[in-house]
Amino acid sequence: MRVKQDFYSLAEAKAKFSKVVDDALSKDIIITRNGKPAVVVVSYDKYTKIMDFVDKVWELYLLDLGDLSVFKELKLEEIFEIEEIEDTERHQKEEEV
Repeated sequence: MRVKQDFYSLAEAKAKFSKVVDDALSKDIIITRNGKPAVVVVSYDKYTKIMDFVDKVWELYLLDLGDLSVFKELKLEEIFEIEEIEDTERHQKEEEV
């Protein structure tokens, strides 16, 4: 599967944010920081499809484990929130430096 994508530096994405959003409706936008990919901007429709797919894969994984009771309290959203908090804290520290 070929995915259409475009690259913007962080400075360029800031300057052309409306264009970045418009472009993200038809292709994935990769924003770089210091020449390295930092984030991806995708359409909301694509995002919801990805999240639905992740949910289905997660459910299949749990079914494959057999004894689901050990994972009864574990939620996929919690895993993502933990990663988001860690990423946010790391990003804030980078900006302070």
